[in-house]
Amino acid sequence: MELTQSLHRAVQINPEGLAIVYGERRRSWRQFGDAVARAAAMLRAAGVVAETKVAIVSANSERFVECLYAVPWVGGVLVPINFRLQIDEIAYIVEHADVEVVLFEEAFAPVVDELRRRSPRLRTCFVMDVAQSALDGAVDYGAAAANAPPCGDEQRGGDDLAAIFYTGGTTGVPKGVMITHDNLFQFLLTFLVSERIDSTLVHLHVVPMFHLSCIGVLMTTAVAGTHVILPKFEPEEALRAIHEHRVTHCLSVPLMFERMAFHPDVGRYDLSSLRMLGYGASPMPPRILEEARLRFPALQFAQGYGMTEAPGPVYLGPEYHTREAVEAGRARAAGRSVPTCHIRVVDADDREVARGTVGEIVIRGPVVMKGYWKNPQLTAQALRGGWMHTGDAGYMDEDGFVYVTDRIKDMIISGGENVYSTEVEAVVARHPDVVQCAVIGVPSDRWGEAVHAIVVTRPGASVTKEQLTDFCRERLAGYKCPRSIEIRDEPLPVTAAGKLLKAKLREPFWAGRARKI
Repeated sequence: MELTQSLHRAVQINPEGLAIVYGERRRSWRQFGDAVARAAAMLRAAGVVAETKVAIVSANSERFVECLYAVPWVGGVLVPINFRLQIDEIAYIVEHADVEVVLFEEAFAPVVDELRRRSPRLRTCFVMDVAQSALDGAVDYGAAAANAPPCGDEQRGGDDLAAIFYTGGTTGVPKGVMITHDNLFQFLLTFLVSERIDSTLVHLHVVPMFHLSCIGVLMTTAVAGTHVILPKFEPEEALRAIHEHRVTHCLSVPLMFERMAFHPDVGRYDLSSLRMLGYGASPMPPRILEEARLRFPALQFAQGYGMTEAPGPVYLGPEYHTREAVEAGRARAAGRSVPTCHIRVVDADDREVARGTVGEIVIRGPVVMKGYWKNPQLTAQALRGGWMHTGDAGYMDEDGFVYVTDRIKDMIISGGENVYSTEVEAVVARHPDVVQCAVIGVPSDRWGEAVHAIVVTRPGASVTKEQLTDFCRERLAGYKCPRSIEIRDEPLPVTAAGKLLKAKLREPFWAGRARKI
């Protein structure tokens, strides 16, 4: 299958249906398909051919969605850029990926100017949102695409490279994950089958499109639904969009949804249209599920577990988010393997462990990446034995539900005992005054590592460290309880995908010292 196939189908089956809502802009599927074909012709005229790497430096936008199809239409390879990275990291990605063309929003003109200075291979820059850029020599995307006659689809697909997504930039040199057309299509099919969606879908895009949350784009196009696009996440803007456009589906992370559900003005908006919230990055806390039942009467939840290297191999459907399922502990699971993927939990020698035993989660199936760009050694290590080694510690129960206990590198070894930070976080998060929590290991002369909790409390809360410690002691074994607690007012640092940056939180404690993990 080719990535563009679903766009051809959307134009065929719903040509006059509403495809795009972006600010005041509205486009039908016929208009959107024509825009993609013209943008592809513009790229072809700029020398983009099969395997040419094209970077996108942009917030969510109508043209970002357009480019997700225009680049593969002409045979190129997408390189979406996390614009939140530092300039050295972005410059490394552009050079390492052999990027020749950049599509950018004017807000990032200074970044692209620096990229062009550092990377001689970078020859063409298209500004996507203004007619005249401050960047000397930048081409006006709008005018160039409008003047280009639509071109035919190169129809690359199957094992051809569709995109290189860079990951790991917060913990070391970014790794380029090679994702094929088939990888993306298999990921897409998982959502289509699991969530049973159709052309009534109205999808609100609030998570950044520069990583694999762009599956929401592919899913919406595949059923010829409607894209409602916000440049960035703001809780009240998201609530307003749900109200105004009768949004039915949204991909998010628990922290984003929490900010919507507990927004002081949430009651002003009609949210009854919202039918499904897909989420990832971490489990959905029970208190948020309970609030959702009050605020979003028709809403169901579904969790997807995976990683950039293997997106969507595990799925936890709506039936495991009911009150009964929460009380039974099912909502803590990442889910069960999807029909196309095989999941195992293995020990350090890659031998499968008994059910209920913690080991490393490994994945085999058609969603697994082609490999790491220009890094055959790391590819061989990650894909040894034909299985993608996730680096996640977890276990599988007798019914095949997978529970993620920690990142292996985040596991705390205290006094010879393994403490899984996510288990402790789940308990701390149950305290009514806690809105965010991270548990890390800090140096201890007595224990090797000690459990340390960093907590953000709700505004006006008066809970003390001693009270939080007592709360944990009532619910956890003594060796798992935090030995120290730090209460902060500011939100904890997270990645664009909503995952806690524990490496950053650990840095000041481990400066000049080495962890064993």
